[in-house]
Amino acid sequence: MSDSEFDEILDVPEFKDLVDEPELLSLLAEDRQEIAGAVRSLVDRCLEDGEFQGRLADTIETVIEEGCGEDQAVLWIVAVLAEARSQTAIHTLLRSFAMEEEESLSHAAGIALLRIGVPAIEALMEWVDEEPGTDLRRLTYRLLGDCGVLDEQGYIEDVKEFLRTRVIRERAMDPGERAIEDAVAASARLGDYEFLESLREIFAGVFDGRNASIQDSIELLEENPDGLPFVPTISAWEETYGWLFEEDLESHRVNRGEAETEDSHHHHGEHCGEDCQE
Repeated sequence: MSDSEFDEILDVPEFKDLVDEPELLSLLAEDRQEIAGAVRSLVDRCLEDGEFQGRLADTIETVIEEGCGEDQAVLWIVAVLAEARSQTAIHTLLRSFAMEEEESLSHAAGIALLRIGVPAIEALMEWVDEEPGTDLRRLTYRLLGDCGVLDEQGYIEDVKEFLRTRVIRERAMDPGERAIEDAVAASARLGDYEFLESLREIFAGVFDGRNASIQDSIELLEENPDGLPFVPTISAWEETYGWLFEEDLESHRVNRGEAETEDSHHHHGEHCGEDCQE
């Protein structure tokens, strides 16, 4: 390693050196209870102050540019903006989601976009229509396939329709550039039973009946004639951040009443996989 490369490593700034908001330094605590309290306080601040949301989004942009995008404190800021349902932060979260090399940040941003809900999903669909690379389209379709967790169930029909158009567009691409399997899988997870016949035609005509992934998606839809979207027993948000917002999440579960029974999320039997619990 040359002296210049070594100096460059030493010059990498730390999170604490990049933030202008003193409240954010509380995110560097090591105690879990302190972290949870700091995150909840920041959420309250965001809900009271829209400009503060913008400054948090700017902080994420800054630390990414300085090479600190994977710092745990940055992921807490993502969680804060998501829990505050910050529309101001959607562009920043989309950019973060697209950073494949920053796996933790990309994953956290995807969960955050789902948590924000319809405005973020609309922005995500507009973005994927600009035809990002194949891997990013795959990531996006997988995220859209998780939209069954949205409270706005009627909006899922719009996502289904969007995925139908994307399947057709993916079909027209060169085989090496397609992400059609992921788009089809997302449709199946959302229970788009009305698209089943078209998928059978694509399976037979484009793939000559030989594509294991699309065949699995077709079978998933065949077993779900009621068109129920897949909803995991524990959402990615609860699994990742439940300990931060435990009281709020428990209250939400109670308020659901009995509308979400075992049948509401366990509608495709053996295909349910690790996300579901018996």
